[in-house]
Amino acid sequence: MAHGPVTIQTASASDATPVCRDIPAFDATQFAELSEAIGDDGAAEMVEIFETETRQRMRRLSGGSQDIATQLREMHTLKGAASTVAAPRLAELSRILEAAARSGIAPAPDQLEALTVALEAYLMAMRGWIGRRSPAA
Repeated sequence: MAHGPVTIQTASASDATPVCRDIPAFDATQFAELSEAIGDDGAAEMVEIFETETRQRMRRLSGGSQDIATQLREMHTLKGAASTVAAPRLAELSRILEAAARSGIAPAPDQLEALTVALEAYLMAMRGWIGRRSPAA
């Protein structure tokens, strides 16, 4: 049975962003548990990889050339990675956009920007927390 081209809708700008403003960008308790489990150096390396891969993922998504199945995989992967490094706001935004992609709805440009803002908020909070934990030199 032949099917026509798949129509991709774009989510409205307000669909995900307001829901996530009350969710913290960084979960210090979860990150401390991660650091304890794999060591401070291991956690730092994991965050470095996460940041690099997330920035690459955001560039791909912003390029607009991905089909909805690829966008779905990108959101699913981002959701899991953000959860692992204690970035609950980014994980929740990704979860919402993953659910939209399952319905054939692509993220709007401002939703992609919200992901970037959530990433930057996470990195700033996480680095500040690490700085406060580290003994003064």
